[in-house]
Amino acid sequence: MTGIPRRLLALSFGLAIITAACPATAGKARPFKGHVTAVWDNVFAGLFAPPANFLGGGPVTHMGNTFQTGTLFLLPPDENFVAPGFGSVTIIAANGDQLSFDYEGELHALTGEGIGTFTFAGGTGRFANVSGGGTFYALIDTSLPDNQPMTVELDGAISY
Repeated sequence: MTGIPRRLLALSFGLAIITAACPATAGKARPFKGHVTAVWDNVFAGLFAPPANFLGGGPVTHMGNTFQTGTLFLLPPDENFVAPGFGSVTIIAANGDQLSFDYEGELHALTGEGIGTFTFAGGTGRFANVSGGGTFYALIDTSLPDNQPMTVELDGAISY
């Protein structure tokens, strides 16, 4: 009878090791949301003298209050002044952990709306093995020639 409990214990131990080593179970997908306020140097520099750059921050799930930097490269707009674009963002948590993502979307130059998708590209600390992504909605005050305020909503999923 003592052989059966030892086999069960060995089997349980083996399954625990396999489960811990399996990347699919290492990080469960969780909701990722953020509300960012930032200021662009000049968002249209992304078209005429790329990249455009922003600085800002705000609350982001899994990170608390953050500091963020980002870049934007714009392609020529269509007849409705909608310009495709792409760039990258680095988010820094209060404890110094970093998370970066690449994004692509479009900027509606007349309304200042930016919409698109993002994909996590890397990180440090607990985000070293990050994966996931989502969507964003940005609103930029394009009526100003520079120092253009922006708000962004991030909505997605993250695994780390």
